Amino acid sequence: MSYVPKNVRDTAAKNDHYAKLAREQAEETRYSVIAQWAERDLKRDPADSLRGATTTLHAASKERSLGVKAGVEVVKAARQARLKELYEREALMYEKELNARGLSLVKPRD
Repeated sequence: MSYVPKNVRDTAAKNDHYAKLAREQAEETRYSVIAQWAERDLKRDPADSLRGATTTLHAASKERSLGVKAGVEVVKAARQARLKELYEREALMYEKELNARGLSLVKPRD
């Protein structure tokens, strides 16, 4: 067996210790999630909880779909606003190019 310096042994021991702590933390996180599921199931009406933690509440499903629809509307409005800004910028650029050539667009009088 070859000689391993003390600093290398200490670093290896620290790495092993940190790996053990990370495994324990992951296990505790898993237990925490399972406990949250169990608490959620205890709050449910027994008629709704047929299969425990795997059951999806109908009200939660509706709420989720309404949230998705609202999100889609927000994204759609933001995209339309950005497109409007883009078209306005492009129209200004086009008008500037025409003005640089000595041409112009016919604009309606207000």
